[in-house]
Amino acid sequence: MPLHLQLKKIIKKKIKEGLLKPGEKLPSERELCEKYGISRITVRQALGALSNEGLIFSSHGKGSFVAQNKVEQELLSITPFQNFILSKGLKPGTKYISCNFIPNSYQLSKILNVPLSDNLMELTLIGLGNDQPMALYQSYFPGELGEKMQKLAQKFSQDEKPFTTLDLYKHIPDVTLGVINQTFEASLADLDIAKKLNIKKGSPILIVESIIYSSDDQPLEYKNTIYRGDKYKFSIVRKPTY
Repeated sequence: MPLHLQLKKIIKKKIKEGLLKPGEKLPSERELCEKYGISRITVRQALGALSNEGLIFSSHGKGSFVAQNKVEQELLSITPFQNFILSKGLKPGTKYISCNFIPNSYQLSKILNVPLSDNLMELTLIGLGNDQPMALYQSYFPGELGEKMQKLAQKFSQDEKPFTTLDLYKHIPDVTLGVINQTFEASLADLDIAKKLNIKKGSPILIVESIIYSSDDQPLEYKNTIYRGDKYKFSIVRKPTY
């Protein structure tokens, strides 16, 4: 096994066994070189591999640290963001970024079943855990519903209440939620996403694309939720069909 993979395996084992705890500073590159008799390039390769797996993170001028454990979310049901974050022992929060009317597109007009000439409301939020960005929400609504969501989002933000759009629907009496269709995709953060989520460009992310329907099967919202790959993982229990 190459030397950098041997070192990676050693450090990973210490993290898994709790010998290196979340937030704990790793030995410096020089200390690792001296302890294991390897070059600095080898050490950097090992640390880079650990960082790519989300096990450690680097702070410029301070060194490398063990990353916090990922929060795990089950896929069998939709759990309100606030309840989910609280269940993981973290303080939930929501950062209101923007809410504006934008021109429609062919794709969104088909998804939301509205005329191409209609403008859409775009709402952007960031979900926080212990004041750290966890997920970026980008939602699109037809005009009338979008105006209601904008007012509610601004009110919740002013009241400093953690929320996602699913929480806002509860305050719109004439809307009853039905099914939510979702797809999941792994990707890498571009510069804009990296800035919003406070991660490096090219960091792993999970993109969940959702279409939210009313109880009478009318599309209400198209949403892209972008989760930090170093903070989130999803789980599901499945039964074989044979």
